[in-house]
Amino acid sequence: MKDLPLDIGTFSNLIENDYIYVDKTKFIHEIYKPGKKFFLSRPRRFGKSLFVSTLKELFRGNKKLFKGLYIYDKWDWEETYPVIHLDLNVDGTSSDELENSLNDLIERIARNFSVELYGSNLKSRFTNLIIEIHNKYNKKLVVLIDEYDKPIIDNITNYNLAEANRETLNNFYGILKSSEEFIQFIFITGVTKLSKTSIFSGLNNVTDITLDYPCICGYTQKELEYYFKDHISKFSVDNNVSNSDLLSLIKEWYNGYSWDGKNKVYNPYSILSLFFKGQFNNYWFESGTPSFLIDFIRNNNNINNNNLSNNNINTLFNSNKTIRGAFPNFRLKKLNFTTLLLQTGYLTIKEADIVVGELPLYKLAIPNKEVNDSLFASIITEYTNDDSEDVVLLSKKILDEIIKKDNSGLQNSFNNLISSIPSLLYGNIKKRDLIESFYHGMLLSWFKLMGFFIEGEVLTSTGRLDAVLKKRDLVVIIEIKYGLTESLDKMVNKAVSQIKDEKYYLQYTDYNVVLLGVAFGDREVKSHVEPLNI
Repeated sequence: MKDLPLDIGTFSNLIENDYIYVDKTKFIHEIYKPGKKFFLSRPRRFGKSLFVSTLKELFRGNKKLFKGLYIYDKWDWEETYPVIHLDLNVDGTSSDELENSLNDLIERIARNFSVELYGSNLKSRFTNLIIEIHNKYNKKLVVLIDEYDKPIIDNITNYNLAEANRETLNNFYGILKSSEEFIQFIFITGVTKLSKTSIFSGLNNVTDITLDYPCICGYTQKELEYYFKDHISKFSVDNNVSNSDLLSLIKEWYNGYSWDGKNKVYNPYSILSLFFKGQFNNYWFESGTPSFLIDFIRNNNNINNNNLSNNNINTLFNSNKTIRGAFPNFRLKKLNFTTLLLQTGYLTIKEADIVVGELPLYKLAIPNKEVNDSLFASIITEYTNDDSEDVVLLSKKILDEIIKKDNSGLQNSFNNLISSIPSLLYGNIKKRDLIESFYHGMLLSWFKLMGFFIEGEVLTSTGRLDAVLKKRDLVVIIEIKYGLTESLDKMVNKAVSQIKDEKYYLQYTDYNVVLLGVAFGDREVKSHVEPLNI
């Protein structure tokens, strides 16, 4: 049984030490054309760096590494090229530090090629690096840029710093335009496609293949079952579960990422961690989630550090999230939360509606259980003083109490939920008159963590209900009330009566329907749950 290449992103290391390699060289054979320039966007820890490393060894002509792979007898091994490999996992804590890091990077490349650098600034030194390598080998260069946007997106909640880093990279990448005569092929990876960055505006004809090759990174179902069959069998035996049941669980937890709405892939880091650790857990979220995501939710729309933007959070409850047209650009000045979630992997393309003569329409969704549970647990910890483990335990308790219609237990759980809200946070939302939307977002976040599919503000023939929660055959119809003058008992009774009187339940009578009324006051709550009796 081959070893798992966890945290190994270097192709030569992986092959020489006989780790599992999921062969993606077919895609290289399909896309490579002399003079072409490609861009690929994928979330972090999704195999981009390994793909770039594979390209590097191909263009260097290291034939022995590719024996047995798809491309082995299809590549011209006589044609080799000097490769400039730029890994932008560098210091971007200031534009000066970024420029210093880029200078260090090209100096290291110059030493590797034994060429001398000339020039008084970064632009001239990078230009001369390309020319000197070209002149030494009398060959055009291949330029590979991995995580081109990292110094920008790592600072995305600090607009001034992110913009300063963007400008530095703008000038740096702009050299590739003026040096095209010396370059054979360019391949660029990143998490986001930033607008107004010279790597796209300055270069001619950069082809964005983000949506064109949905399986270029990540593992397909077929690849999972073929390359990891020994690890699947071992896991099944060790945990006394059948292969089919195990594969169903793996799919629920880690599958679902798609860039065309048809082909779905697994997150590589999660799969490797699953088999290495021997248990299900939220691996990719814990390792791949940039802090800016939660910071962006917390800080956006000019709400200070002690509050959450419910405009952003409500995006996650919208079951009809769509984009139309091309894969959206990432704009620093006016960040769109849906674009941020899509490009960083917390939303994915669920369905694609392609009609001839019209712009394509993409329906978006959270890809899988790992992302759903981790994301909402993290959001809830921003609402409360609880850590993620306590949040998960309380969510399971609330779900059990709803299923059992345990009003006493549910009331105690909701009381614990309210009491866990930090006083400073509550004071800030109260001062801004945001209590109602805050409670609404917090409550629905809990239900998402429980695994419910949420339809928010559902329009029926008799009115608009706050939310319908679906989980297998269970449907919870919820009405939420908020007030500072009316009693909680009166409000919660009104909530349940409204569900019944307006017959919000009519289209759900084939399900196991539960009615839930929740009333919020000034840091207090009242709930009532009951079965549907008609």
